[in-house]
Amino acid sequence: MIITRFNPSTNGGIHIGHVYALLVNEHLAHDNGGKFYIRFDDTSQGVHLDMKHPELAPEIMRHQREDLEWLDIPVDGWQAQSDIQAEAWEMMMPRYAIIKDPHPHYLPVSIRLGNSWEPYPYTPFQTAERVCMDRMLGITHVIRSEEFLTEYALYCYFCDVFGYPRPEFIFLPRLQGKYGNISKTNGGYTISEMRGDGYSVSDIKRMLELACLIWPNNGWNIYNLRSNPRIDL
Repeated sequence: MIITRFNPSTNGGIHIGHVYALLVNEHLAHDNGGKFYIRFDDTSQGVHLDMKHPELAPEIMRHQREDLEWLDIPVDGWQAQSDIQAEAWEMMMPRYAIIKDPHPHYLPVSIRLGNSWEPYPYTPFQTAERVCMDRMLGITHVIRSEEFLTEYALYCYFCDVFGYPRPEFIFLPRLQGKYGNISKTNGGYTISEMRGDGYSVSDIKRMLELACLIWPNNGWNIYNLRSNPRIDL
């Protein structure tokens, strides 16, 4: 049975790139008689580094869930990492202690953003934590955006250290609009904004189908977004 999860960071709104990854995760699981979970990443250090006001994370998570429920995508279970962190640490710490430096620290990792590479603050501790949380859900397939490719080796390393089977990994290309990545950092693509501009759930799903899920050879670009004040195509 295939079990997948969608793991949004609580540092901004759900955007159309998230929906793309979410739909792929949900379809792979449910099309094969499996389960699909959503687990909000409200604990990772990188989440709070990205936020000027980390105390807003619970409110952001609430709005994220509202948008995700509005999208009417079947979900088999909802979690916040903060709710299961203690249990994950109980699983992790006896095994993590065999590593020379058991304290969280930064690795000089880079990610690809468009045509450039930029540092990303991964910590081994957070990756180990994520491995244990995925194990708790029985995750068999991890489907993520390609900028997380740099965490792959570290994730597999902790699976081996902890004695857990490695999930299958699938890395999805980032969606590109005419003026760059479609992401919360570029603005104008959040689901809450699109809802306010009159998009329906079927509009959004059909748009993604036409842009990339049905026609993958078109360069993974979304050029058929309906015009609105915040998206200049």
